Amino acid sequence: MEEKEFKKLMEYSELKIEFPDFEDKVMENVNEAKVNKKSVSKNIRLAWFFFLIGLTLGLIATNFIENIKFDYFGEDSNLILLAVEVLIVLIITTQFDNLIRFTFKRKNRLE
Repeated sequence: MEEKEFKKLMEYSELKIEFPDFEDKVMENVNEAKVNKKSVSKNIRLAWFFFLIGLTLGLIATNFIENIKFDYFGEDSNLILLAVEVLIVLIITTQFDNLIRFTFKRKNRLE
């Protein structure tokens, strides 16, 4: 008698999955997450590379702008050149700050 009751109880404990492709979907999501993780890492490296290129070009541009004299503005040309240089420095520092924050936030999330 106990064996029949046990068998009946075991039938109730059978796990029925309503979605037959559930396991495939979960594995597909895991693989997609792995690919996205690699792609984000690659994009961060590219962002650093292009930031350094932009930094170099910005330094060259500010050096080049210093040597240009604008006769049209007269004495105010130095003030305009200073404003352009300050704008370039602000852009570089904000992008550097954003890049550092994103890089470290991403590293902390991966650990």
